[in-house]
Amino acid sequence: MKRLTLLLAGAALSLGMTLPASDPLTVSEGDEHGHDSSASAPEGPHDRPPLDVVLDIHTDAWLRAPSEDWFEAQAELDPDRFSYVDDLLDIDGDTEGGYQDKLGEYELRYDAEEDEIAYWQYISADRLTQGRRDYVQFCSSCHGFDGDGYGRSGQHLRPPPRNFTKPFYKFTKVPGHLLPSDESLILLVERGLNGTPMLPWALSRDQLNDIIQYLKSLSPEGVGWRDVYSEVGHIVESDGDPWTGREAEAIQAGQDVYHGTAKCYSCHPGYVTPEKLAEINGLPAGSMPRENFTYPIAKITENYEVQGVPMLLLPPDFTWQDVRAGTTPLELFETIGAGIGGTAMPQWKGSLSDKDIWAMAYYVRSLIETYKGHPEKRAEFMSSLRTGR
Repeated sequence: MKRLTLLLAGAALSLGMTLPASDPLTVSEGDEHGHDSSASAPEGPHDRPPLDVVLDIHTDAWLRAPSEDWFEAQAELDPDRFSYVDDLLDIDGDTEGGYQDKLGEYELRYDAEEDEIAYWQYISADRLTQGRRDYVQFCSSCHGFDGDGYGRSGQHLRPPPRNFTKPFYKFTKVPGHLLPSDESLILLVERGLNGTPMLPWALSRDQLNDIIQYLKSLSPEGVGWRDVYSEVGHIVESDGDPWTGREAEAIQAGQDVYHGTAKCYSCHPGYVTPEKLAEINGLPAGSMPRENFTYPIAKITENYEVQGVPMLLLPPDFTWQDVRAGTTPLELFETIGAGIGGTAMPQWKGSLSDKDIWAMAYYVRSLIETYKGHPEKRAEFMSSLRTGR
């Protein structure tokens, strides 16, 4: 040990360096992992070495599964596995019909405490362990070892990485009041999120499936995938693009829906002059719906927070900010139709016709294509709206 100390000190002196007298150079033997056993314990919830992270899970989990319509579709695809049974459950002498899974992964179960029936999915401890191991390797840097959204690389990111202990997901394209389906979560991970450190991940489907099951298991008792009253939803669907070949008409119609029926300028910027806005909404000339309506309005939400502190979320300005979940007309249709769960962005599917949602998708894409990445053109456009010229 003394010889090693002298060699290091000599090397330092040969490089013109000096060692502080008050902090003599010492090298600890360390523990079996090479950690310095004499070092003081690190402070903070994430100042811990990866070797101290527990990777194995020893408890199985039952997690909320999709509703009956999903099982009906599965039965059509695989009738040998899924079949409808008239008396699958017997509750205090009353029978209850439902779909039976011959492999035993899914069960229709009765929650006596809540007096509620729901489908549940069984996840083995081995599968959860594999999902956690891949999660720690690929995801924990930002999302945290415990899935709380406070990883070492994510502590200063705004908006923060997702906290998986909460049942809110912004960009799964599933209506925000529903839990996202496995497929929607997998597609989100494969696509990534534009303009964020959440890059597309080229993992195998088996890895992604295991990671997704582990993420779902992080729901606290009675919340999210452990809540019998929760419902699992799917990516919003459309019968097809009604504006194909009429894109210019779609953009014009979308401008009117955006500034009229949907009133998107209530949170996002408005992109027409005050006179045009009044005309679209049938208001007297000179009417202003809100001050500075060409700027977005930031809103606080407790559904997305960092260490208990609610986040201030800023709706995007489509002329210069990244749209997270894709900018093709279909991707925008899905995002607008589903809304953004846990935020002020509502689900428009059902409130607006599909035709109007498609029109807004074309209009938003036209703003992105025309002005994003063209700062001078954008500055001139936004100035014309604010000055009326």
